[in-house]
Parts: sequence; C-alpha cells; structure tokens
Amino acid sequence: MKVHILMLALPILLSSALPAVSKSSIGHNDSPWNADHIDDLPSEVRHYIAGICRGPATAQHDFATYSPREKRWRINLEYLRCNGIGAFRRGNQCLDVDFVEQGSRFHVGAKQFRDCGF
Repeated sequence: MKVHILMLALPILLSSALPAVSKSSIGHNDSPWNADHIDDLPSEVRHYIAGICRGPATAQHDFATYSPREKRWRINLEYLRCNGIGAFRRGNQCLDVDFVEQGSRFHVGAKQFRDCGF
C-alpha cells in the first residue's frame, strides 16, 4: 500500500518541481555589477557618470532609481564601481545626485552626501 501511494505521489511531486527547475535554467545573465545599469540611463546621466569614472564603469541594481511622480532620477554613487569614484566618497558617506526632468532633458537638481548603503 505504501509503495502504491509513493508511486502516485512521485509524479505529482516531480511535475510541481519541474517548472521551478526550468525557470532557473533559462536564467538571466545579469550580474550584480553590470554596465547595463548605466547604459540604460538618459544621456545626461551617462555623461555625468563618464566624467566621474574616466573609463569603464559598472553599477548595481540600486544604482539608479526613477520617480515618475517627481520626474527625477536618483543616482546612488555607492553602487557605482570605477576609477575616480573615490573623490565622491567621504568616509562612510557617498554622494547621491538627483537629475530632474526639464522638458525632454535631465539636469542636476541636487547633490547630497548620505550614509553609504554598503
């Protein structure tokens, strides 16, 4: 009787586990430090980052957040990795830069040192 129940339960258990396996095997190759997090930003923000970094840069997911209500990008420089970033950190504080939309462009709205998130 136990064998019979096990034989009935096994296919059910396997079928419920297969979707999870197949989803993870497809996967998205998005590493935590990724240049795409910069490349997808408006050109004004990318230009600002290029001025800081003076070379290749990568960023984490939380590097840039957009508030549609405020039409504002907040750039959290603690989540940016590149040469030149040291000048934008003071001990355990990192610079956050806001870019506010004006017409079809973004301009620096505010800069403030805040406690780093790392």
